[in-house]
This record gives sequence, structure tokens and C-alpha cells, in this order.
Amino acid sequence: YGRRHTKETSMDIHDIALNLFAQLVHANGSQPLTQDARIDMGREAYRFAEAYIAAKDLYIRELPVVNDQGF
Repeated sequence: YGRRHTKETSMDIHDIALNLFAQLVHANGSQPLTQDARIDMGREAYRFAEAYIAAKDLYIRELPVVNDQGF
């Protein structure tokens, strides 16, 4: 699995979910987590990532089209 190294700020679902997972673990504080709790947080992070991508896609699709003479 090769990573793209571009100047774009876009992230794929795995990057988003990992970021969210890290934030959820950090928000838990210093409390040790069981493996089941980590798995649940990972699943929740993927659900949030999927919702974020769907909302972002919908937002972009609803943006007005700018008339560009170059096309």
C-alpha cells in the first residue's frame, strides 16, 4: 500500500479515522483501555470518518458552479 505524498491537504478515510481514534484515546485521559474499548473506539472513529466524507462530498456537490471561460 503506497502512500501519496502530495501537497494536497486531502486525507483518505484511514487517515481521518486514525486521527479521530487518536483524539478519542487522548480524550479518555490516562485511563487504561481494554482491547474491546479500543476496538469500539476504532469502529466509532470509522463511522465518524465515513459521515465526515459523506457530508463533505454533499457540501461540495451543492456548491454553485462558477462559469469558467477556460473550459
